[in-house]
Amino acid sequence: MDYNPLTPKFFYHKIVFMITDKDIDKLKKVFATKSELKALSDSVDKRFIAVLDVIDDLRKELRDFKNEMREFKVQTAKTLDWLVGAFKKFDEEHSILTATILMTNKTMNNHELRISTLEKKSS
Repeated sequence: MDYNPLTPKFFYHKIVFMITDKDIDKLKKVFATKSELKALSDSVDKRFIAVLDVIDDLRKELRDFKNEMREFKVQTAKTLDWLVGAFKKFDEEHSILTATILMTNKTMNNHELRISTLEKKSS
């Protein structure tokens, strides 16, 4: 293709790429200006800092919660140990009392049998 500045194709390209003041005004409405981008950047920075502050607060709360849960776990383990010990003691006492009652019942039955036998002999 030969380069000829007088061809209509050449003039067409020159006309299309020329920007007028009206075009610049339209572009200003469509694209953000430097000051608008700076304001947006500042706004985003402030929101980002706010999000970081919230994240820090959540980290502190989570750390506090973890510590509380550790303390709760230790306290629960101590309480359960005490309860298990108390239950074992109760179970041992129950076993001893049951054995004592059985022995007492046998002795009472034996006494009743002997008393009955004595009453029959005396009558």
